[in-house]
Amino acid sequence: MDRARYSRFFIVVILLILSSFAIGATKLRVTTWAGAEEAALDEAIIAEFMRLNPEYEVVYEPVPGDYYQKILTDIGAGTPPDVILLDAEMIPAFVEGKYLTDINPFINRLSREGASGTNLDEYFPVLVDIFRSGRSLYALPKDTSPIGIFYNKNVFDQFGVPYPPEGGWTMEEFAETVKKLSKDTDGDGKNDVWGFAFPSWVGVVVPILWAGGGEVFSPDFTKTSGYLNSDVNVGTYSFYMDLLAKGYAPTPQEASSLGGTSALFYTGKVAMVITGRWFNVSIKSQIAKGANLKVGGASIPYASEQSKATVTYASGWAVPSNVADKAGATKLAAFLSSEYAQTKRCLEGGLAISAIRSIAELQAAKDALDSTFIGMLDYARVPVGSLTKYYRPQFEDTWAEAFDRMNVGGETVKQAMDWAAATIDEYIEKGEK
Repeated sequence: MDRARYSRFFIVVILLILSSFAIGATKLRVTTWAGAEEAALDEAIIAEFMRLNPEYEVVYEPVPGDYYQKILTDIGAGTPPDVILLDAEMIPAFVEGKYLTDINPFINRLSREGASGTNLDEYFPVLVDIFRSGRSLYALPKDTSPIGIFYNKNVFDQFGVPYPPEGGWTMEEFAETVKKLSKDTDGDGKNDVWGFAFPSWVGVVVPILWAGGGEVFSPDFTKTSGYLNSDVNVGTYSFYMDLLAKGYAPTPQEASSLGGTSALFYTGKVAMVITGRWFNVSIKSQIAKGANLKVGGASIPYASEQSKATVTYASGWAVPSNVADKAGATKLAAFLSSEYAQTKRCLEGGLAISAIRSIAELQAAKDALDSTFIGMLDYARVPVGSLTKYYRPQFEDTWAEAFDRMNVGGETVKQAMDWAAATIDEYIEKGEK
């Protein structure tokens, strides 16, 4: 055989060998709702997984709209993605529908093999608990965002108001602070700088009520009457409504007409916003564009030290119940939550707080604002929506209407909360999802 023929023969052999590997690779599909920035990070993480695990070929399938409908349709058709991203609030309904794999047995085995992301002790306990149901585990946390307060230091400095204490503060201290920050700067008799943005979104309202000493469901999640509308909760939300009525926060209508809460915060018209850590991404974007922003973080004000609380929201990588290779899918899900993935997504990308404590500690050292929110994970609770199917959409939608009844309908906090509790209980009694 001459040299040229030998070379061609050698190339053909190599190509055949490579193609045999490709043909033999197990294909795994991953579906998320990621936008362009996050999708690029996901793809880099997946590329590393395939480099380390050449026996798998991973197809990445971000879905821009109707995400959950697409997933359920694929599961029902017997063609599910192997790994899906789920909001914590979707877990109860997916578990009840038997759409998810209990990944606990696979995690235990993979952990013994040293697979990345399978050591549950690496994660913040509250984040693993979000995706537990009894002894089963249905997802691994992707990252997290606790709810807390962002405050504009420039406004505090302008009016000589001390920053919120680092260890937490009471509702009374919060009230005194917002009063000092609220100013009528143009002399028209109405405040045009406000101490805080009013919390009406249910995702913020629930931890506010917890911090006031209340609960929103019974311990067994069979009713909300006597809990959501308890005297404690009525008193807590009345406290915030009274501050709104006195002009220490813009009404939701005012905030909307002035460009929205975020714009008011950036321009120093609102001193404090109660929201999730995801707001830090927008803050950094504003600073990168040249905004003169100095921002600090603080806890949700509490009625007493014993009621100090917040919630931390999270999504997790789950495996549908009818995938062919549950072990392989779990291995991929774990890698998507691993130290490598969390470093790319959280430490380098800055998109959220890492679910892994060691990576979060590196974030804390890098960003003082993140450090404050990471500290909240020591006392944060799991979202109510991860514990009952009656939170989304029933509780969320009912609360939105209850707030409208207070805000524009003229009802008292007590009247609106009584109505909301009765309405949600009716959903529960009927078993409506």
